[in-house]
Amino acid sequence: MSIQYMNVLITGVSKGIGKALRNEFISQGHEVWGISREDDLKATESLSYHHVQFDWIDYDGLSATLIKVLQGGKFDIVINNAGYLSKGNILDDKIEVFNIHMKVNVWNVLEITRLLITKGMLGEGAHVVNIGSMGGVQGSLKFEGLFSYSASKAALATLTECLDAEYGGNLLSFNYLALGAVNTEMLKEAFPGYISQVNPENMAKYIVAFSLTSGQLMSGKIIQVSKVDPKG
Repeated sequence: MSIQYMNVLITGVSKGIGKALRNEFISQGHEVWGISREDDLKATESLSYHHVQFDWIDYDGLSATLIKVLQGGKFDIVINNAGYLSKGNILDDKIEVFNIHMKVNVWNVLEITRLLITKGMLGEGAHVVNIGSMGGVQGSLKFEGLFSYSASKAALATLTECLDAEYGGNLLSFNYLALGAVNTEMLKEAFPGYISQVNPENMAKYIVAFSLTSGQLMSGKIIQVSKVDPKG
């Protein structure tokens, strides 16, 4: 049985889960494009990896760059992984901080997804996977200091369902992975001193497998991927 190699776009590849996703897709032989604010030395090490440095402002420039590097191809998998977390008390936090969470965790995802759709850069059957959080799932356990982050991830979950309502079906699939605790810098920010049983590499293997296969089976779904609660 022959292996079908995919064109994969991943945001937030500079560290944590995004970096692990980049490495896992490359190791499986897929063609990978990574987006981050920082430069990426990995781009000089692998012929199947292409890095796009982007400040999340000039979407017209991003469009031109992606069209150029795709060379007529289209993305089969898009993983919106880039995210932002800053802790703050509900009574003291500023609206500016809340707005940063909403911009990075929701609006940027919407912008890049609209860009890919309107510019025809998604292939038939493409699977868009939005990386969310258990904190963004209604009825899940919530934690002090994470209201802006959790609210933005809840908005991302609803955005995923709305994208499916408008563009899902036979041609495109949109799903949301609500991740539990993974040993990343973001987890250290949220829960100082806590060490999860799950590392970025293990989570990346799951996300890669999900993105490659589950778009054919489901769309508009909120999937919980959690093992142990941080305060359990």
